[in-house]
Amino acid sequence: MAEREPAVRRLCIATASGTPGLLAGIQQSDRFYRLYLMSDPAEDVEIGFASPGLDEMSLVSDLIDAIHRRVTMASGLRRPVLAGFHVGITKVVGDGFGGAGADRTRALLQNPAIKTASERTGVPPLLAVAVTSGLFEELRAEGLPDDGWQSVPAAGAWLKLFDSAAAE
Repeated sequence: MAEREPAVRRLCIATASGTPGLLAGIQQSDRFYRLYLMSDPAEDVEIGFASPGLDEMSLVSDLIDAIHRRVTMASGLRRPVLAGFHVGITKVVGDGFGGAGADRTRALLQNPAIKTASERTGVPPLLAVAVTSGLFEELRAEGLPDDGWQSVPAAGAWLKLFDSAAAE
């Protein structure tokens, strides 16, 4: 039997912003030190992995607020910032993380149904946040407000669009 890398369920977040270092800036200024970050400049994607055992409900809510604040303060954004959240199996790959959890989180940002739903309003949002359906239902059961979230069944996710109003 071939030896396998350890696999652990982790909260994963991915952002595509057109502004490199969005998650890294949030990690430093908003003290999200327990996130492990990787970036892929070729794909304009940053991905973060939470340490196992963190309070996912608080972490997701706090990260959405921090991203929204950062995006609201940014100038010259070329396109809306997309953020995706998922909890899934991650593995150590080389000097970082990968696996199905990371792949699913990245795929949210590329999903045509998410892109279409985020463009439907006519006025592009500053931020579009997608959360996989399973994680969203768990977060809702823990008290995440459902106002403004819309189901995107084709993506297996829920989506919320944010404009330039200050973060809630």
